[in-house]
Amino acid sequence: MAALMRDASFRRIWSVGLLGGVGRWLEMLVLGIWAVETTGSPFLVALLLLLRMAPFVLLGPIVGAFADRLPPRPFLAVGFAVATAVSTVVLCIFLAGVEAYWLVATAAVVTGTVWTTDMPLRRRMLGDIAGSDRLAAAMGTDSATGNATRMLGPLLGGLLYEALGAPGAFALSSLLYGASVVLVLGLPDMPLASAAGHRAERLARQMREAVVFAVSNRDMLAILAVTVIFNLWCFPFVAMIPVIGAETLALDPAWIGVLAALEGAGAFLGAVVVAMTARPRFFRAIYVGGTGVYLLLMLLVSGLGTVWPVALTVFAIGLASACFGSMQSTLVYACAPPAMRGRLFGLLVLCIGSGLLGFANIGWMGDLHGGSAAARIVALEGIVPLLLVLILWRRLRGGTPS
Repeated sequence: MAALMRDASFRRIWSVGLLGGVGRWLEMLVLGIWAVETTGSPFLVALLLLLRMAPFVLLGPIVGAFADRLPPRPFLAVGFAVATAVSTVVLCIFLAGVEAYWLVATAAVVTGTVWTTDMPLRRRMLGDIAGSDRLAAAMGTDSATGNATRMLGPLLGGLLYEALGAPGAFALSSLLYGASVVLVLGLPDMPLASAAGHRAERLARQMREAVVFAVSNRDMLAILAVTVIFNLWCFPFVAMIPVIGAETLALDPAWIGVLAALEGAGAFLGAVVVAMTARPRFFRAIYVGGTGVYLLLMLLVSGLGTVWPVALTVFAIGLASACFGSMQSTLVYACAPPAMRGRLFGLLVLCIGSGLLGFANIGWMGDLHGGSAAARIVALEGIVPLLLVLILWRRLRGGTPS
């Protein structure tokens, strides 16, 4: 890790992930609290996160294909410039006293579009800078940092919301995204991994090639299947944290932020431990096992009704999330041919976009049965498909794909 941090390009692209991640998770928590207070509907809380996921489904493969055809630095800079503009607009909306749900929902869609570039562009650039010898360390460091932002973002968001309301939180996110633009512009131009002939190929053909590879490669297919399971039935739990905090535990916004930050704290600690101790032969098992433990902990948290047991379980959920998240990018990057990495990361973004249905599902369950019961129902739904993957993917001790 120390050698990586001595690389100026790595430091810059890593810092972009740090600043952008804090802004991302800060906004998610603040919008959740705002939606609970404004609408009182768990479904409308989840809908804001659902709308952030929609671009992943619609644009993920397209962004991935363009990532193999266009220089990544300006592409990424434009994305963060758009995120800066959107956060500034939302700040102005809140300062004007306008509480129009549809305006905030529209902003969520645009910001979600920007985040479709993270894996095809920023994380691929991390891997290119690190090289194959330092790949696991680079991805592990970035995963740990991303998980730290899941702690810092909600914590800052809850405190700012309590002190200054939604405008204070969005002022900070706008500054963070703006700083990310400056960092990206300071990066050197990076060559494309694809050959020059690939640039002339049609977009549809490139996307089809990636799909054919993913379907025919058992490792890639299993990696993507677990990603779908996690985003359909695990990750949507974060939308219920503000609901559980307000409904079940009667917490104020600052303490809801602390509760959400505990998930990020667990994820950060877990990512550090995985990066320091995981061996390649166990990478697949860590990836799948983290998803299974996450679902079991969702079942547990749904039966708790007091603050400290819920808080400890949310922290443990973060630990399980780190096992999944630390291995996801590592396995995809290692499995993908160099000229196809952008497109396969684009397919990964598409699979992450399955959270679109996951957030709709948990939001609907929350409206019908409450936040805690929704977590239990969704966890039970996710256990069966994960068991099928465990049965079919027999090379769980085989490490990174060759």
